[in-house]
Amino acid sequence: MNDKEPNYAKLIKYERNGLCEQLHYGIILHINRNKILNKIGEDNNYPFYHRSCMKPLQYSVLIDLCIDKLFNLSLEETAVCSGSHAGDIEHQELVLSILKKINLSENNLLCPAIAPLSQKEIKRLNRENLPFRKIHNNCSGKHSAMLAICKYKNYDISNYNEINHPLTELITNKVCELCEISPKEIVKTKDGCTLPVIATPLYNLGKGFLNLFCNSKYEKIKNAFLNHPFLIGGDNRFDTDIIKNGKGIIAKAGAGGLCVVVNLKKEEALVIKVTDSNTTARAYSLIFAMKQLKWDFNEEEINCLYSPFIKTQKAEIIGEILPCFNIG
Repeated sequence: MNDKEPNYAKLIKYERNGLCEQLHYGIILHINRNKILNKIGEDNNYPFYHRSCMKPLQYSVLIDLCIDKLFNLSLEETAVCSGSHAGDIEHQELVLSILKKINLSENNLLCPAIAPLSQKEIKRLNRENLPFRKIHNNCSGKHSAMLAICKYKNYDISNYNEINHPLTELITNKVCELCEISPKEIVKTKDGCTLPVIATPLYNLGKGFLNLFCNSKYEKIKNAFLNHPFLIGGDNRFDTDIIKNGKGIIAKAGAGGLCVVVNLKKEEALVIKVTDSNTTARAYSLIFAMKQLKWDFNEEEINCLYSPFIKTQKAEIIGEILPCFNIG
């Protein structure tokens, strides 16, 4: 592991009447499969945990082994396995559908029962006095995909989330292959949902996405993202908004300030790490980067969803969110 610390750069500032009152730091890489094209900050090859950005990379194993065909998994089910869903009814039904197809139940999921990310669903549960369930967990789709692999490989499903489980070795080797890094060079731990997660330099994470989404072998995963962005995240989720309003653009956010955005036409990617994990700063940094690179997306709609202006409660403009970088 490289112990040299990253050099973080200024990404976003909040400015009111000439004074900066909020500042966010991080790293942005603009890459293709061969090299880094532009960068803001320097990661010094420091490894960062992939967190939920790892999900579409993990799902590639189901394609490699034709498990998706064996269990007749749809594009919608592929999307909910590859994303971090908000726990709305639509998401829950898809997870239950996958579990039914592999002849398992919600009880077999090893992710904890937690509150859904969807405020609409939380209100419904409170209104009807219903408990949080495992299928509300934003990682329950990924867990159901892992169980599908275990069923196919005849692995023990009682402890599929352990770091020394054969499922972990299978997934790790595949993700490392996509990211073009040796398994000996990565670091492993457990993610919040209890499944193992690996750490690599940001460039390797970005290459993994390009090797996945720009490969016709994994077209099903690409089409799941493009055709079902709501199932990747949900309402008011940045990756969902970018996919919906991008023209051939795929995005997947992860905890810890991570996100990867892929321009399928250019076969390029943006990889971001925001030091304080601020999701708003992450969103604006990527929007400004895409604008500077002249990537093709619906700017009018994105500006509506992510207005750069700071306003009073009476909608009076009193400041602005500004980029501190130029990546173009």
